Amino acid sequence: MTKTPFKLLSLACALLPAFAQATFLTVPASVGSHPANQNPVEVAADCQHTPTSFRCVKFLYNHDGDTLTVSIPDVHPLFGQKVSVRIFGIDTPELYSRDSCEHEAALVAQKFVRAMLLRGKKLELHKVQRDKYFRILADVRVDDVSVSQELIARGLAYPYFGGTKQTIDWCPARSVVID
Repeated sequence: MTKTPFKLLSLACALLPAFAQATFLTVPASVGSHPANQNPVEVAADCQHTPTSFRCVKFLYNHDGDTLTVSIPDVHPLFGQKVSVRIFGIDTPELYSRDSCEHEAALVAQKFVRAMLLRGKKLELHKVQRDKYFRILADVRVDDVSVSQELIARGLAYPYFGGTKQTIDWCPARSVVID
């Protein structure tokens, strides 16, 4: 069976949309495109993503003080829905610790982050990269305030950039009052 050049082009565009863009070929909108992209919605200027930032992110829930789950608008659902994000530059107490002080401090950190993210009007991820577990690692900001800096200031986290974790006495963090 002989394929016409248009059929070959359609097949290439269906399989590799980037191929069409890289070679500057004009392709009908219906060929090789996702249905969501056929009628693009205008995205507000303040919600435009960059290669290292996601804006207008929707908070879903947080597992603990330094890991949350979000949805990222205008990103394919496979990559933008229910995305695990690790907050860059900190470590918080572990929820499943056998140490009662650490466990109680982890609950306080978890509640603090949840309250901060639910109160906020604008959630953004900056300096986005992948961590060793393939989660998104990001500087998480709520209304332009760094979540990691707020946690550190309240004694609910310490600076952490990988390597051996410090031994921390989390007992004082159990009594942090959440606004």
